[in-house]
Amino acid sequence: MEKLVNTIKLMAKTGLFFANADGNYAESEKQFIKDFVLGIEKIGDLEPGLKAQVLDTVNHSYTLDEIIDETKALLDGFNKTERDAIWKSLKAFANKVIDVDGKRCQAEQENYLKWKEALA
Repeated sequence: MEKLVNTIKLMAKTGLFFANADGNYAESEKQFIKDFVLGIEKIGDLEPGLKAQVLDTVNHSYTLDEIIDETKALLDGFNKTERDAIWKSLKAFANKVIDVDGKRCQAEQENYLKWKEALA
């Protein structure tokens, strides 16, 4: 259960980082992350405090280095098949957050590429 909680929290942190990477946390990005958090309730069989933990996660700001370090730490706790699946999900989630406002600015793209490169 702890691995699942950590994965969900990292997804929220990663989404928040990329949503803010261009200096403009657009309403569509806020709504996308809010919908992600609300979707946690629909998964079922999760600890009651998980939503509160994730909501707290999105009340902070994060640096690219923090996201890279946390992603590495999280992925190290899984076998190769699980790592590949989680990495694919994290990249897809980050791309959706970046693109949800209809524009991909240079800062978002540069940070995304640095993040991918650091974890390749």
